[in-house]
Amino acid sequence: MAFKATKGQGTFRIEVEPYELKNLISTLNLLDKESQSRVRDAAQPLSKRLAGQIMMFGHGSPTPQTKLVLQSIATPRDRLIRVDIGGAKKVGRAYGGRPSKSGKGAKVGRTQAPAGALLWGSEYGSRPGLDRAGRKYTNRFKVPYNREGYWLNKSVDFYTPVVAQEYISIVKGIINDLGLK
Repeated sequence: MAFKATKGQGTFRIEVEPYELKNLISTLNLLDKESQSRVRDAAQPLSKRLAGQIMMFGHGSPTPQTKLVLQSIATPRDRLIRVDIGGAKKVGRAYGGRPSKSGKGAKVGRTQAPAGALLWGSEYGSRPGLDRAGRKYTNRFKVPYNREGYWLNKSVDFYTPVVAQEYISIVKGIINDLGLK
């Protein structure tokens, strides 16, 4: 399994790369486009199932921001089992802004927090401390810091072995069909 930071703020990508298939990745690169498409088609439902498990664990998380982060889950079509969480997607209620020039109505230029900015706090909780401006703050994520995590690590550890086994058998079947044993 590979955890990779990707471009963008706070994006967390989960790719299931079973150890047994480490050398097989180079073999997948040698396959024709039709066979690679078959692998992608087979991996997509497994990615969606892993994302579903992550969402189930997320809904049981004690941090209220987790529900916002869950809105950013994506399962790109890939040859590996892959789930992306976080990133620049705007979630939550709007904040900030400035009064409109007309002086009427609501503020303009309001923004929402990117899901990536909430990801790690929703997973690990928070501690009281000082922000960059030197102001004191309390537990921003409503729960104390937990080194093991509250939802994401638990869901990945729980369900990755299940989808990895299925992925291994699917890819081996495709390779056997091609006679590449």
